[in-house]
Formats: sequence, structure tokens, C-alpha cells
Amino acid sequence: MKENLEIELKCILDKDQFECLLGKMKFSTPKIQVNTYYDTQNKDLQQRLWMCRIREVMDKYEFTLKTPSNVGHNEFECLLEKHNIHDPIVVDFFEQSAIHPPLLAIGTTTTHRRTFVDEYGEWCLDYNLFDEISDYEVEYELFDYTPKAEQRFKSVLKSCKVEYIQAKTKFERMLNHKKDR
Repeated sequence: MKENLEIELKCILDKDQFECLLGKMKFSTPKIQVNTYYDTQNKDLQQRLWMCRIREVMDKYEFTLKTPSNVGHNEFECLLEKHNIHDPIVVDFFEQSAIHPPLLAIGTTTTHRRTFVDEYGEWCLDYNLFDEISDYEVEYELFDYTPKAEQRFKSVLKSCKVEYIQAKTKFERMLNHKKDR
């Protein structure tokens, strides 16, 4: 299981702001990723402020668990041969944390993601679908936090008339959407 620290800045956009940012950098063509989120029946992961998902991109499956950190999130990731939350690697990992199967699917998001890498990190320009609603967002996944990286992010946003307000994660937005139904 690979472990790393995720530090990201993110902001919700409207369609015009999304289009403006799309013209600012040489973003890749969009790739579709389907994120299926999991928890136990008792919401053990949410109680610990953990997020668990399997992301599918072009027939590749990546398990991710995010846990809180002083700065950003700790990410634990591994590739899976198929979409199976009960893969022995995943089950063993959770049992070491006193989380026991079964893990149940609690929601899905579909993201059309374009990326661009600069000296501070990876820009992700996303169009997200949560059942019948959608949104636009920009994420800046930093290699390391520096004030210059945040200044760059805010400057690019300002050039497209975007006020930087840290957005909730897709997982949090998906959960809020489910509560509102």
C-alpha cells in the first residue's frame, strides 16, 4: 500500500469560470473517472473522518483511503485487479485499523477530469456528476505547500473572476446531496 500526503486547494466554479480556466493552461483531454465510496453499516469510517473509495479510470481500479492530517490528508492507495472492496489487501489493511467488513457502497460520483502540471503541483479541472446534479471545480494538488503555490492559485482564479473559497470534497458534497434528497 502506497502512502502519501495530499495537500490540495479547491474551489467550486460556474460554467463560465470553468471555461475561462480551461483557456488559461494546456489541460489534457478529459478522462472519465467513476468514484464509488464505501463505509460500514455503522458508518465507522465517517466517524473517524475517513474517506474510502475505489476509482475506476479506463478499466483500472485504484483503492484509496484518506485520513486527516495536520496539513491535508494522508492517502493510502493501491491498484486492484478488479472493482472489489473486499480484495484481501483492502480487508487486511482495514483489519489492522479495527474496521471489519462488510464495506457497503454509499454513493458514486462521475468526474470528467482535465489535468495540467506546473512547478507547484497538478491542476485538475473537473466536471462532476452526483446522480441528477452536477458541478464544476478546480483542484490544485500541491507537491508541497508553499505560499507561492497558494499565491499562484489565487492569481489564476482572480484572472477568471473566481473568489477563492475552499470547497468541500466530492465525497462531502455527495453525502450532502444524499441527505438533501
